[in-house]
Amino acid sequence: MSASPSLAPAVDERLMRRRGWLAGALALTALLIVGRAVQLQGFQGERWRGEAERQQQTRVPLPARRGAIYDRDGVALALTRETFALSIAPREVRDRGDAVRRLTGALGLPRAEARRATDPRRAWVVLPGRYTVEQRRTLGDLRGFYVERRLERFYPQGEVGREVLGTVSGDGRAMGGIEQAMDSLLRGTDGFSVLRRDAHGRKEATLSLPALPPRDGADVVLSIDFDLQEIADAALAEQVAATHAAGGDLVLTDPRTGEILAAVSKRPASRDLSAFIEPYEPGSTLKPFFVAGLLAGGRAALTDRVYAEQGSWTTPEGRVIQDVHPYEWLTLRDGLRVSSNIVMAKFSPRLPAPEQYGTLRDFGFGTATGVEYPVESPGRLPRPARWSPVTPASLAMGYEVSVTPLQMAMAYGAIANGGVLMEPRLVREVRQEGAPVERRAPRPVRRAIPAPVAAALRDVLADVVADGTGTHASLSTFEVAGKTGTARRIGANGRYEAGAYNSTFVGFFPARAPQLVIYVKLDRPQGDYYGGLTAAPVTRATLQAILAARSPTLDRRALLESRTHPEPAAAPLAVSAEAPAAEGREGTYVFLDNRVPPVPRVDAGPVPVPDLAGLALRDGARRLHALGFHVRLRGGGAVKGTLPAAGAVLARGDTLTLLGAEGD
Repeated sequence: MSASPSLAPAVDERLMRRRGWLAGALALTALLIVGRAVQLQGFQGERWRGEAERQQQTRVPLPARRGAIYDRDGVALALTRETFALSIAPREVRDRGDAVRRLTGALGLPRAEARRATDPRRAWVVLPGRYTVEQRRTLGDLRGFYVERRLERFYPQGEVGREVLGTVSGDGRAMGGIEQAMDSLLRGTDGFSVLRRDAHGRKEATLSLPALPPRDGADVVLSIDFDLQEIADAALAEQVAATHAAGGDLVLTDPRTGEILAAVSKRPASRDLSAFIEPYEPGSTLKPFFVAGLLAGGRAALTDRVYAEQGSWTTPEGRVIQDVHPYEWLTLRDGLRVSSNIVMAKFSPRLPAPEQYGTLRDFGFGTATGVEYPVESPGRLPRPARWSPVTPASLAMGYEVSVTPLQMAMAYGAIANGGVLMEPRLVREVRQEGAPVERRAPRPVRRAIPAPVAAALRDVLADVVADGTGTHASLSTFEVAGKTGTARRIGANGRYEAGAYNSTFVGFFPARAPQLVIYVKLDRPQGDYYGGLTAAPVTRATLQAILAARSPTLDRRALLESRTHPEPAAAPLAVSAEAPAAEGREGTYVFLDNRVPPVPRVDAGPVPVPDLAGLALRDGARRLHALGFHVRLRGGGAVKGTLPAAGAVLARGDTLTLLGAEGD
């Protein structure tokens, strides 16, 4: 049966209509596609081309190299080294045998470990440790090896001086010391490069585009003399151990410039430089500044006498003041020489409170010194309006005031250099790309006392060491000036601790033309706790080692002129001083003038290098210093050997490298 003739035209008409709609839709779609293409390529072409480039580029950071830190003579104290971390994607490695050979040959990995690292059953392997530039170069480039460049901080001299330097954390944060104080200069400015990839994300290494080069950090040159720092570190550590003290501080400065030559603080589990940040009551070491106020104001003369009450005196306020030894009549000079509390207390009414306060402020007490260190304590010096009736006598004896070891060293430096307080300097110079961009010159703060008063105090302080409380700091050939102190410690509850003392000695050397100020403090020494018996010997040991090491910091010609027992004129440029056998004197040492050629002497001849293997680095360095050698450290732990090796014959004054078993 066929379709009805009347229905055929209707079917054809609907089919044609549908075809028309489809053709129109296709035309509209094509028009939209063409329009969008015109929009993207014609009007937005630049935008999308830029977006494509950004998607095919990766910004790679280029870290700046952190600046180095050097001592005053160019000894490297903190450096930055380039290392590399290596990760492996074993499934991307095409030639496993070649990869294993490179890992064993270039990095020294055991073959079994290299095979495990390239096992294709593992997706990603991070090799432990860091590798050197030479190892990276030998390793070469290999598919599946991913190398990350690292810049790491290291300290070539080991732990010596770390409380001054501070440290840098693994993520690059400066933590304490010069690292933190000078961080804005040391850290530099990071840059970046652009790495281009293809459409599949694969690196096209040849198309790496440097975009912004890094600016390396500036180098910092310190006032520290590493030889002196090493000597001070060893001397303090030895005495802390010998006295079973809880810790200690030792500071060496140049009184003429205010430069800090060495600064050491020993505290359990602490790298802080407590010499700058922990104030304490100084006790008798403050007495010279009270006497300075009396003399400068014309309130007393060194020859004025008072009765010392046979060692015990009750003040009008009912306070009992005692001396260690009983005395009768004493002059102000002798009262300072034997450190009589009673003499100081009896003279205290002569000095009006404003003058006593002003003298201590002029010497820098009660205010921060401004040293280049992240943290510093100003100490405590109350204003006269807050004084009690007994405060003047307390201050005259060194109580009711707190100072830092650095403040005390700078104040004694003012006495040593003729009465001028200098600003402490820890940074000498800043260099960028090897060229100096900043030099920090010595800066006087103020005149604290007249020069004649300073000269008179130097004479008295020389007597303190010659035949007063500081005889254990004396040297037979050179005159030392200084003052001992033994002060009770204040506990956490604000009260004095029973049987707990700070033992101190502060002085300068040589006494008549000072080149060094030395400050020593021991915390809670056990047994003999007086400063003259515990801290003063550290001074003598330190000065002995400094003379033996012949640091260029010292002016040898001036030292020769300052000898208390000169040798015959036949040897004007070199001297060998042999101490008497009496206890409390130094042994033999040799030093030479560092500015002119020395006259040959028998005792300045060649010296064989000793075998120091197995000793602690500190002990080995001390042995070499005692023989007259300069010492450089490499590595840590026990001594592995020396360069030159043991048995080599060298001249005194030559430099040896002491090799540690760890990290060499």
